[in-house]
Amino acid sequence: MSKHHSLLQSFGALLVLDADSRRIQAISSNVAVMLGVSAPKEGRFPTLSSVLGKRLSQRVRYELQGQPRLSGPLTFKCPARPQRFQLHAYRAGAHVIVEIEPLSTIGKQRLLGTVNERLMRLAEATHQEELLEYLVMAVQELTGHDRVSVCHFDSDWHGLIVAESLATGSVKIGSEVPPGRLPALLGQRFPAKDFPAALRRAYERHPVRLIAPGEHLLPEGVAVDVSDCFLRAPAPERQRYLQRLGVRGALSVAMQGDTGLWGLLYCHSATAYPVTPSVRDAVRTLVQMATQRLLLLRARQEARYLQRVQDSLVFSTNHRLAPQSPYQLFTEHADTWKTLFRANGVALWVNGSVYQSGNTPKPEAVSQLVTRVEKAHIHRGPWCTREAANEPLTASLCMAEQSGVLAIPLPTSPVQRGWLLFFRPEQVETLYWAMQPASAVPPASLSSPSAAWCEEVTGKSEAWQRVERLAAMDLGEDLTLAISAYEISTLNRHLERERKALADANQRLKQLAHFDPLTQVWNRYRIEQAIDAELVAAKRYGAAFALLLFDVDHFKQINDTLGHSVGDEVLVSLARLVESSLRGCDHLGRWGGEEFVVLATHSNMKAAVGLAERLRSLVATLDVTGLRQPMTVSIGVAVWQLGDSCKTLMARADTAMYKAKRHGRNRVEIATDVTP
Repeated sequence: MSKHHSLLQSFGALLVLDADSRRIQAISSNVAVMLGVSAPKEGRFPTLSSVLGKRLSQRVRYELQGQPRLSGPLTFKCPARPQRFQLHAYRAGAHVIVEIEPLSTIGKQRLLGTVNERLMRLAEATHQEELLEYLVMAVQELTGHDRVSVCHFDSDWHGLIVAESLATGSVKIGSEVPPGRLPALLGQRFPAKDFPAALRRAYERHPVRLIAPGEHLLPEGVAVDVSDCFLRAPAPERQRYLQRLGVRGALSVAMQGDTGLWGLLYCHSATAYPVTPSVRDAVRTLVQMATQRLLLLRARQEARYLQRVQDSLVFSTNHRLAPQSPYQLFTEHADTWKTLFRANGVALWVNGSVYQSGNTPKPEAVSQLVTRVEKAHIHRGPWCTREAANEPLTASLCMAEQSGVLAIPLPTSPVQRGWLLFFRPEQVETLYWAMQPASAVPPASLSSPSAAWCEEVTGKSEAWQRVERLAAMDLGEDLTLAISAYEISTLNRHLERERKALADANQRLKQLAHFDPLTQVWNRYRIEQAIDAELVAAKRYGAAFALLLFDVDHFKQINDTLGHSVGDEVLVSLARLVESSLRGCDHLGRWGGEEFVVLATHSNMKAAVGLAERLRSLVATLDVTGLRQPMTVSIGVAVWQLGDSCKTLMARADTAMYKAKRHGRNRVEIATDVTP
């Protein structure tokens, strides 16, 4: 966009002021008509007071002193017109940009009541489909657009319309669209090229975008950057894109998930359709509530699924007393595993033996697959594919009936891993594209905007979801313990003949019981034992000690963007660095996930805080291969007080740690006293 002759949308007006907000240096071409002031003559602009009034001009100047923008919009009545307007002001280089929009006559109390009612309905939704259907219906009723849709992005940034509300009824795919109506797009897809990275980044800065055709100009002569201006006109390619959709009025709101852009809410009209600021704010509030509710519902669903997997774990008390062989374990639990992971086949490879259930490759192919994955997949996370025929590791194997593979390593011995493998069949899927993907062959004709390009996807299985991969790791760890317990039991039966083998196995079991398999520091069970012992000493002798609870800031983002191998390396490097910097009487344990706890013995508050600050600074110097940003941690410090238990002490440290996160991360916070 040119900085010298900029196109702006006509639903608002623009003033360009000097850095002190005293003098108008440029105005949009519609200011005179909208605000009822005299048009500039021979480059001479009206005074700011004559446009905004003396009191409002002074307030804008006062509130912008040393600030990048006003803390919120201001409303005013123009001196030359009875209508009320809303004003936004912010700095852009050496200028102050003032955006002005007329306010509607809709009552604030009525709008607030309507929004509150819609928010309550959204908060009561119990599943995603109900939530999104009500959201689009509520937004459509609120704005009056012809079509309101929710577009969800997949991992390849293709968009899928998952919910929709039409003002005038549905228009079937392929049918003729009456004038002034928009076709239904529910169930149709949009290719990733329609959502370039620059556009996605723009939604991170500006989650709301309004397009209401009708343009005016910012005159030449003043070099001003309007790239952050809400009134800026869409780029020509975006205008052409909307024309292809038959859209002239559009309001879009970003739906930000916990790992980035989850999707977009689109409001489309076949005619120019401005939306007042109050209605836009109401729509954004509804979208934010719906997005948070959506994430909560998804988290609950994943938690229920993980609990089902936990309930199916095989290393129960009975199995510890009477360990089962891998064959017995597999025979007893294979059907349950297939159901949990929606697989039609499962195989267990342990020490060269293959156990199979359901539709799986032949044992020779399973063994070849294990050999290849063992060499190529060195970290402890799962390996998966949904296109076995096109995956280098599996393309040459005889796996005609299996398109999807999920392989979970089982570190059953120090030198060799076992593997649990799930298989899924091909899932032929018919996709309807509202806009043709870049790789597609153009259809013979595209008679109307509602005509969809149809694609049949073959050779792929259903995708392995993130929660399924997490659950598979839990199952793999549990199965590893069960198999290890069986091996140890077998060795114990031959104690007299194989004493050395028994000692090695017991040591391995101790390692599994007391040490975290990834970081090799104490696990939660072992560090809790040490804390309990320190509590006994503190009560008896009054010897103070402290707990430092910390985790890696933005660790989920590291995993999602750089991969689990980098995430594992971050945790291993962090544990190694912290453990090497502690005193001999202090202990480090992995509490869970990316959380660690330091047990600092013989430490008062001053010593504990000093240790925490030293660790925080030390971690910031850590350099991990593949990690581009500095690593930081948030630390909560709790010192033992009379009456503390392990539970209350950890709870205070946990509260302090999350306080550190809320206050900006990369900091140390001290726990409050024990509540009476």
